[in-house]
Amino acid sequence: MNAQELREELQIFYDNFDEIGVSIYAILKNSDNAPVKLDIESTALEGLKSLFIDSIKKSITDREELTVLNLSTSDERLDAIYLYDVDMPEELSSINTVLASDNLPLMNISDSNISDIKALLIEIGNNIGQIVLYKTLAPVNVYGPANQFFLIKSQTRLKQIEDEFLRITPNFQLMRVKDSLFVLDLKAIEKSFGFYEVIKREAALGINAIETTMLVENSNVLRELLDDIRYARRFTKVAKASPVLKARIPNQDIINFCKTFTKLAGKIRFNENEDKILLDTKVSKDLFIKVLMDDFLTSELTKFHYESVVKDSLDEDSQETVETQE
Repeated sequence: MNAQELREELQIFYDNFDEIGVSIYAILKNSDNAPVKLDIESTALEGLKSLFIDSIKKSITDREELTVLNLSTSDERLDAIYLYDVDMPEELSSINTVLASDNLPLMNISDSNISDIKALLIEIGNNIGQIVLYKTLAPVNVYGPANQFFLIKSQTRLKQIEDEFLRITPNFQLMRVKDSLFVLDLKAIEKSFGFYEVIKREAALGINAIETTMLVENSNVLRELLDDIRYARRFTKVAKASPVLKARIPNQDIINFCKTFTKLAGKIRFNENEDKILLDTKVSKDLFIKVLMDDFLTSELTKFHYESVVKDSLDEDSQETVETQE
């Protein structure tokens, strides 16, 4: 689903706002990720529907520039949202559970504390379709009487709040619409859901593909980088979308390119026979990954050298940065 298709899919919910409903589910700490339904009064549910529909509209539809990228090939553009295309962590299975059943049990708030909630699932829709939002719940959004004192207006007086209460903000991290799951907050999911282990497994496939080419003399150093999420994401991108590997570019052509391209020459070393790349510095590892992603380009018009997706000029006499959308 591209950006235009996503906008069109969401427009259906805006156009049918009065007809669609909303249900809120909770994922509890120390549970098996089975969602339970929150019993919320109808007036509050209408307010929550407005809150989240407005949030979806502002964070997606109203963006002047919106790019949808596959999560496996993410390049950290700030204006992008990501289509989830890697293995689904077990923790996110609750999204499918909500879509599959309308008879989930209610949360017993007599036996459970609001502070037991670690995430909310917001299901919006009816027979026209459904959206499910996944929203992690930060501890700062749960308030209770322990070591604190809360007062609220009550007619002409202030009265004490004697129990826990929950603040719900409009932000969310993931959105399921139709059959697609979108990530809106990349940094948040990297810290949750066992996502890092998923990325490590995908990244290992990228390193396997590199080792198959017999291009790198010391490929073991690449596996050492898997513990760094930034590198793991890059190798996942290599596994899924390396133009160089897909095109089966001969090793000698890659080596010749590394020797001659501006800003690569002298920064990547080779073995004694000069038929394999030797990755012995952080700079060489970073540049090598970019080579595999075919990130170094030369303008046919100016002959200037660029780096995509954001094309930072690599020529000493040019200070301008030219941005491009792939």
